Amino acid sequence: MEKLALISLLALCLYLGIRLFLERRSYRLLKDHFRKDSLGSESLPGDLTPEAQKLGLAAIDGLHDFKLNADLDSYQRRFLEALLDEIKDGIVILDQNYEIRFLNQAAQLLFPSEQPYLSRPFIDVCRDHRIIDTIEMACNLKSKTSDQIDFRMNEMDGNHVRERTLQIEAEPLAFEEASTTVGAWLLLRDVTKELETEQIRQEFVANASHELRTPLSIINGYLETMDEEETDLNAPVFKRAIGTMVKHGDRIARLVEDMLTISRLESASNLLNSEPFNLVSSANEMISHLTPLIEKNHAKVKLNLNGNEAYYIDGDRYYWDQIFFNLIENALKQNPDQKLKIIVSFHEENGRIIVSITDNGIGIPAADLPRIFKRFYRVQKHHSQTEIKGTGLGLSIVKRGIEAHRGTITIESIPGIETTFTISVPSSGAVPVTKENG
Repeated sequence: MEKLALISLLALCLYLGIRLFLERRSYRLLKDHFRKDSLGSESLPGDLTPEAQKLGLAAIDGLHDFKLNADLDSYQRRFLEALLDEIKDGIVILDQNYEIRFLNQAAQLLFPSEQPYLSRPFIDVCRDHRIIDTIEMACNLKSKTSDQIDFRMNEMDGNHVRERTLQIEAEPLAFEEASTTVGAWLLLRDVTKELETEQIRQEFVANASHELRTPLSIINGYLETMDEEETDLNAPVFKRAIGTMVKHGDRIARLVEDMLTISRLESASNLLNSEPFNLVSSANEMISHLTPLIEKNHAKVKLNLNGNEAYYIDGDRYYWDQIFFNLIENALKQNPDQKLKIIVSFHEENGRIIVSITDNGIGIPAADLPRIFKRFYRVQKHHSQTEIKGTGLGLSIVKRGIEAHRGTITIESIPGIETTFTISVPSSGAVPVTKENG
């Protein structure tokens, strides 16, 4: 019996030893397998024990779940970063030490740097303590805080600086499981253009009110005098007054029409009635309309077509009629009795039509050239106290109309010799068959 028990014990030990050897070899094979294939392919070594095979399959499932979650987190992060990059306002996320954890492309444009942004102290990037003060105030108050600052922004080349106005909003970041603030987020909005637009609007209203007040005061003054009971309306003075009121009434009507045109051009991209038309036809028609003024001033207007009879663009003919009318009329009115010569030239260059309107009049002083297209700006006092002034909006309408057609206009002037307005606008390419060219 003792011999039988000893043999049984030896057999059991041998069995357990073999099982231990097989299990250890299986686990070693699993270890080598996962070391070579960290993603855990579904194929396992064939000579594994059942227990090791179950463990391997469980490990593969765990690795797949981990990879799936990691890919999902990475996708969500890339999606959110791409979404934030599309926002035009700068967005910055900071940790509790005010070091950068994320900033979108708009923020990078505000704070250009050749060094990596992540994990850097934000003060090293923005270099403005007022922004940091706003963040600290938000964290101390544990609420959203805003401020507006004038900010000197470096250009990408590092050689130029721009003055911008930034609207800053800061708010602390905290999570439900965290007892303290873990960081802050920052929104930076460039409101420079908005403030400039508001300033232009205020100046426009003030200037328009001033321009309307004078003719209205003159008309109302005459009307009050005529309304008196003993007034003889047939007196020569009142006949002259009627003519004066008519002139000022016409001035008010044109001023209102010009202001409406400016207003329409502010959103011209949605209002343009674009279709192919011949610029030469528009210029010819406006010259015909101005023939009485041309003859009165003993002036000459010539078209230089550079061998072509038609220059087509896609645009709104109504606004181009106003562009040619204002530019030619402006030259005529500024140069009365000068035997003025005006040349309107056309040529095509690199897919764009270049129009030049040149006159040999008194010209424009160099100091006035940067402001020539501003609303209500006039270069000089009018030639006569009795003649009604222009509205001061003609060149503003010209510039806005050309820009609405994706064009540009520049001016060069040598006083007493030559003044040239140069317009560049995209050509339509194809020439349609119309009554003009058919």
